[in-house]
Amino acid sequence: MSGSMNQFTNDEYVLAYHGPLLYEARIILAENWDENNTLLGTVGPHYFIHYKGWKQTWDEWVPEQRLLKLNDAGFAKRRALLDAQAKKNRPPSVAGSSTASPAPTNTNTPTTAKGKEKGGSKKSESKKRSRESVAQDTEAAYMHRAEVKIVIPEILKLQLVDDWENVTKNNQLVTLPRKPNVRELLEEYRQYVNTTKKGPEKSARATALLSEIISGITLYFDKALGNNLLYRFERAQYVEQKRQNTDRPMSEIYGAEHLLRLFVNFGPFIAYTNIDTESLNILRDYINDIMKWMIKEQKRLFVKEYESTSTHYQNMSRT
Repeated sequence: MSGSMNQFTNDEYVLAYHGPLLYEARIILAENWDENNTLLGTVGPHYFIHYKGWKQTWDEWVPEQRLLKLNDAGFAKRRALLDAQAKKNRPPSVAGSSTASPAPTNTNTPTTAKGKEKGGSKKSESKKRSRESVAQDTEAAYMHRAEVKIVIPEILKLQLVDDWENVTKNNQLVTLPRKPNVRELLEEYRQYVNTTKKGPEKSARATALLSEIISGITLYFDKALGNNLLYRFERAQYVEQKRQNTDRPMSEIYGAEHLLRLFVNFGPFIAYTNIDTESLNILRDYINDIMKWMIKEQKRLFVKEYESTSTHYQNMSRT
């Protein structure tokens, strides 16, 4: 529910931190969370926001500390961050140059104080435009990085469609906790690769990275679940699970159904990280191989029947 402590309101346009920069966003929903209804484990004012010009997959809940008012002070902060990022990304040859090459002198034209002032003004304007251009390029590059494509096999696409219909059309839920849960499922896959050696064609580095990749996927799942992987109808169930399992990560509660949703969204997630190309390709190969293994184990990993919900739950989920 909304609280009087919130500094921002529904439908207000704001500046929101995402990574090192600030972006324009619109507040879709403002709430004041306590220990009983928090979705992220944090309390106080939180906002569900949509970044201007971004896909809806980037909509997320953020605490109030991530937002600034859309005013002169906010724009000044945004410009300072852009300038700092542009300076950081500037090539050393440019950033390290403290003096410009002297301009050629035309001996036939006398130099006046007024001419010097005019020339200096032009150089200043040119430098200013250059800084603004680099800063804008930095922001544009950050916002429009190419997405990493994760191809979902057709049989798992059908699984996703059934999942969507069960939750959004039939008002049903995945029974929780799941068995196997996400952590157990990924650990089974690790053992499968180590014992059968039937994982993707791997370099020595890929083999060494297997445990790190599985840990990374698990971490991504725990971080993304509450913000990006749930239908609205599932949120009340999620809040209840958080309340009942305060000392357990959600990767020990949810299972293959929600892990598959993570893989659908994984491309946009990892596009905005600093992962190198080789590691990115290894990660993508493992995700593809995990999905192939999930198809082999589909009957065992995915729930056969979703549970029906009470009228009380349905009414509560819509409020």
